[in-house]
Amino acid sequence: MREAVVLAGGRGTRLWPLTETRPKPLIPLCGRALIDYIAGWLREKGFTRLIVAARYLGDQLVRHFRGKPGIETHVLDSRDTADAVRLLAPIIKGDHFLVAMGDVLCNADFDAFWRSHVERGGIATIMLREVDNPRPYGLVLVDDEGRIRLFIEKPGSLDIYVLSIAYSRRLGRIAYSNLVNAGFYMLSRDILGVLERNPSLMDWGRHVFPFLVENNAPVYAWVMGRDSYWEDVGRPSSYIEAVRALLSGIARGLRPGGREREPGVFIEGDPVIEGRLVPPVFIGRNVVVERDAIIGPYACIEEGARIKRGARIRGSVIWENTVVGANSVVEESILADNVYVGDTAVVEASVAGSGARLSSATVVRGARIRGGSEPTG
Repeated sequence: MREAVVLAGGRGTRLWPLTETRPKPLIPLCGRALIDYIAGWLREKGFTRLIVAARYLGDQLVRHFRGKPGIETHVLDSRDTADAVRLLAPIIKGDHFLVAMGDVLCNADFDAFWRSHVERGGIATIMLREVDNPRPYGLVLVDDEGRIRLFIEKPGSLDIYVLSIAYSRRLGRIAYSNLVNAGFYMLSRDILGVLERNPSLMDWGRHVFPFLVENNAPVYAWVMGRDSYWEDVGRPSSYIEAVRALLSGIARGLRPGGREREPGVFIEGDPVIEGRLVPPVFIGRNVVVERDAIIGPYACIEEGARIKRGARIRGSVIWENTVVGANSVVEESILADNVYVGDTAVVEASVAGSGARLSSATVVRGARIRGGSEPTG
């Protein structure tokens, strides 16, 4: 049996105000919740038991997964990512298990990742991805045998240079230095003992992996393929980017909800569409698009939303039951559920929380609007 712990307890503060009323793993993404993509992908790759570790607004995750076979949700009073696994130790059954992030969109080959870990027999194998600049992510140095020799979360650029030189001279065989933590970890059951004996180890990247490497424990790297897709849906810009990837097919194997009625046009249920769709787009159940409205490209309209006549939606995400008024324009923005946008309003590069109201003729650019608030215009 392959089992995975899916971490879904974060507050999602960088997505505020979208996460005021909904945990980040449940934000809608082309007809599905974000976490459903990684859960579905893991099931496809042979993981038959998923343990979802929830915290913030965890009752919503419990309801979301209730009755779904092979998925169980536990609401934990955890203090960080490794602490969540520490609390779940009594119910983890296998000799090996995966720790996965529930807010990352990724189509890496988790079957190959599992096999690599089991074959090499280390205490941990960390999925890494190649980037041009590791500074925003962390520093991982890997030798030519695939063993991680240095692991530091988010060092400064001078630290990267000095440490890379120092370790190259000491070991003489550093093979990779532009690899960063992708947030997926294959772990041996032995790690549970390490966590129990060292209660101060709270976070995988900041505490556990540096501790293991410093103590010469066998920690290996597995580098995801360059053709794999990875996106941390942690900011409004990356949220919109994830929508683009799904609708355009860049994230191969990860499909939007609904059916593809024509190339790049994904439809769920039987929405009323009187306006024009410019692919790629997603249109959810019970959506109404009135005449002369134009949706797309790269627009995601979730269930029950209403786009009134002459409105223009481009590069944006519209959540459930939101209304966009006649002749309004919404570009590169995210409107949460039950938002009301009055007629002839303009919303650009902005985020509106649940229940926000924007008056007719309002112009909003680069703003974050708290749920229920009403900017003047």
